[in-house]
Amino acid sequence: MFAILGDIEFTVAGGISGLQHSGSADWAEHARIQGKPLLEWMGEGLDEYHLTIELHPLLGDPEERLRALRLAKSQHQPLAFVMGSGEYLGAYVISNVSHTLRRATATGQVKAATVQLSLKEYTGVFTRKALRPGLLDDAVSGTSAATIGSPGLISHVKPSPSALQKVVAHAKTAATVLKTGQNIYHTIKSHNPAMILEQVPRLLSKTAQAIEPLQGLTTAAQWLEGGADLSRLGEQVLVNVMDARASLNPVDLSNILDRFSASEEALDQAVSQMDGANTRLATLAAQILTRRG
Repeated sequence: MFAILGDIEFTVAGGISGLQHSGSADWAEHARIQGKPLLEWMGEGLDEYHLTIELHPLLGDPEERLRALRLAKSQHQPLAFVMGSGEYLGAYVISNVSHTLRRATATGQVKAATVQLSLKEYTGVFTRKALRPGLLDDAVSGTSAATIGSPGLISHVKPSPSALQKVVAHAKTAATVLKTGQNIYHTIKSHNPAMILEQVPRLLSKTAQAIEPLQGLTTAAQWLEGGADLSRLGEQVLVNVMDARASLNPVDLSNILDRFSASEEALDQAVSQMDGANTRLATLAAQILTRRG
């Protein structure tokens, strides 16, 4: 899970492709008879978050998901905004829901769309609901336990894997997803432009599945002794994955071949980088099997 707003979950595999945060400060400007105006700080402005979500049948019913967001906005209630890591960002209201239609049926039903969801900080009285199972308690937010996990410190008590186990698991998941994606690219590259264009949502969906494990690899490796190289690996591979995705958004029939080629090249680089760490990761896996990790 990437984040949760009230009871609405956002996942990378479910289509979330962007998160933008903005914060402001309010300054009053006082004119002076001579010289430039004088600024006086009045207070902090409200924080805002803007989420970009891709809707497609492969990621869930587009119209149903759009209705759920509109319903949440219409209820005019502040909602707890929590990242998947357990970091509580505060109470937020949905200030705007807009969407750009990408594809529709002959009767006007949404088949593919890009949704822009705007959240604005709520500073009134707000009582946060009980923690969801698996989300970290506020008492450990920002500590090593919040990143690594500890059986006694999370809301749902269960054994927590070590940093070494997390690194190996995330790397294995990312490598599998990237290999599968690469096979899809190689399979459809000989198709005509129209057929390749139809496969773009599938490619975006598959590459999206690699983002979370790569982020997990980068974070877990930071807590692993001597894991700086693996943390950099996660960052570098993620850059190539995001480049592969960016090359396919937006695309049309006139540019699909060039965009597809650039996207495929970026994904091939990501796979090559992961393959280059096979020996390193195999050594770590062996440590786990021999109970040294």
